[in-house]
Amino acid sequence: MLVSNRLEEVLIAVPNDDYDRALAAIANSGLLHVEEPPEPLKDYLNRSYRRIALEAAEKRSKLEGILKVLGVEPRSTGVVEIRVKDWQQAFIDVVRANSELEAAAERAASRITELSSRASELQALLNLVSLISDVSANVREAWEGVHARAAVGIIDVTQLQAASQVALKHGLLYVSVPVGEGKQAALLVAGDAGGVSSAAGELSRLGWRQVMIPPDLPSSPSEAVKVIRDALEKIRSEIESLRSEALKRADELSRYYAQVSGLAEVLRAVSLSARTSTTSFIYGFSDVKDSKRLRKVLEDCCGQAFIIRSLGIRRGEKDVPTKVELPGYFRWFQTIVEMYGTPSGDEIVPTVFMAVTMPIIFGLMFPDVGHGLLVLLFALLYMLPRSRDIAKVAAILGAAGMITGVLAGEFFGPVGSKAIGLDRLWASLGFKVPPLLSPVEAATSTSTQGYTMYLFDLIFDLSFWIGAFMLTFGNVLGIANDLLSRDYEDLVARRAPLTLLFLAAGLPFLVYFNAFRAGSVIEEALFGLGRGGPMQAFVFYGAVSALVWLVIGEPAYSAAIGEGFKLDPYEAFLGLFEGMLLTLGNTISFLRIMGLSLAHAGLMVGFTILYYVVLTTHPTPLTFAAAVIVYVIGNLLTAGLEGIVAFAHDLRLHFYEWFNKFYRGLGRPFRPLTVPGVVFVVS
Repeated sequence: MLVSNRLEEVLIAVPNDDYDRALAAIANSGLLHVEEPPEPLKDYLNRSYRRIALEAAEKRSKLEGILKVLGVEPRSTGVVEIRVKDWQQAFIDVVRANSELEAAAERAASRITELSSRASELQALLNLVSLISDVSANVREAWEGVHARAAVGIIDVTQLQAASQVALKHGLLYVSVPVGEGKQAALLVAGDAGGVSSAAGELSRLGWRQVMIPPDLPSSPSEAVKVIRDALEKIRSEIESLRSEALKRADELSRYYAQVSGLAEVLRAVSLSARTSTTSFIYGFSDVKDSKRLRKVLEDCCGQAFIIRSLGIRRGEKDVPTKVELPGYFRWFQTIVEMYGTPSGDEIVPTVFMAVTMPIIFGLMFPDVGHGLLVLLFALLYMLPRSRDIAKVAAILGAAGMITGVLAGEFFGPVGSKAIGLDRLWASLGFKVPPLLSPVEAATSTSTQGYTMYLFDLIFDLSFWIGAFMLTFGNVLGIANDLLSRDYEDLVARRAPLTLLFLAAGLPFLVYFNAFRAGSVIEEALFGLGRGGPMQAFVFYGAVSALVWLVIGEPAYSAAIGEGFKLDPYEAFLGLFEGMLLTLGNTISFLRIMGLSLAHAGLMVGFTILYYVVLTTHPTPLTFAAAVIVYVIGNLLTAGLEGIVAFAHDLRLHFYEWFNKFYRGLGRPFRPLTVPGVVFVVS
């Protein structure tokens, strides 16, 4: 789990008569990552298959686009069997047999795309025209006047003063009326035709959107709005009808897609195979632990008429793909890691660690049982059908928010918490307040100022401790990666001194779990030149040694390998400056954990205060309903906004503050020849 699997580089040779059976067996097993063979076999590649392989890949992409438009899942519900005598002919036969189905689906998808484009245009026009739907005048004729003209459009109210100056400059009459909840205004300019045309150009640069009604619609806004709404309703009804009709053949379309997709994969493998007059060669990589299975697969299909030549066990070498094998929970987070990049074979896979740290950090930034539940439900009900792994990660993050929400005593903010008795639960357990209660919430309750500061210090200490741990641990992983990749120059010249520097800066936070105490130790160490105790001595001498090491590390390594001691002052200064900047900046960056936690609590405290203001001291059913609506909207806004922000900052702390200490992510994924939902039978 911590490093990629070892791969065996193999070259398979089979008689030409057995090649199709061997390739079908390999495709059905999904054990071999097929690639173009090395020299001199490249001279014998099946180049004649490249055209049909490209055609099959394009057909697959085309079908994916059609299925997406039709709203059909591109996945076969059962196993499709394809009988093969010749791979190229098999593809041609499948396409020919489904030509009517493809043509009908393409016509429906094309019509839906056309209608959707028209609906988007009409919706944009409706959004504009509906703002002046009370106007019954002919705005098109007013704009097309020869000597005098009038034009009406929508502009942001903040630009009204500048717009009036434009109208006055051209000697035009102008009228503005607030529309759209007062944030926008309808601005009419009238006068000389040339002046109105010139003013329209200048006004557009201020954000003025002129209402231009197309000739196929009534020229008055009031009538145009009705016609546009009717047209939109008809378009949406037709789109729904087309999609419903397509769903009747969803199984056929999915089956056809599975056939094309499977054949596209095999035809690509055929185009990468080499062929002489008697023998065919398949080259690629397989997992070492699958070596016996691969040989058994070939033995079952070809008897003893094959040869597998092992070209060595590979991992981390150039052009060798990377296969990462993880259990279910950790595999979900691999999708997040691969957003940054696929791990190389000679580096530690960070997924196992990230699967632990990411939920913890998200939970601390987003501590609320109710809001975490909303994230969990959103992941399961909306995201799961679209992206299973990302949805599962989001569900875990939501669950983490629920756990920290219990510790913070938050359930849809303070009002919900009191309603379900979460505060009383912690009181019954002997706590004055919940252990992770936000200091923002404590400051507005009956808690003393001393306890508020204690809670503030706690989240402050947590943020610094997590930062010190992850940054130090990340550098240790960087040392391990340098050893795995045998990059001793980076190890000696950069990674080892940076690890010592981060350890010197972070050890006080790790040991004392008290940011103020750790800060005092660092201050004593720096100004006391290491005097004051063992910790102060380590901080001072460790930091000084690390900085000196950063300056002389690379020249010393060069001297050690016989290239001479060459100190470049500019590179030395940049390395020194970068080391100090990273240590300071990366550590402080983890304070965003505290910042987002306080912001989350602050938003809910604000909406709670607004709830009580609307409720009034003598509530009525009307004020109670209004207060509840305000509080519900506040919860939805906070959960949506803070959920996105917390996830983004959680990713940032991992990608930019942590990964750059040890993770490159420059590998190529191991993609075995596999045909899910398809079984090939060679006759």
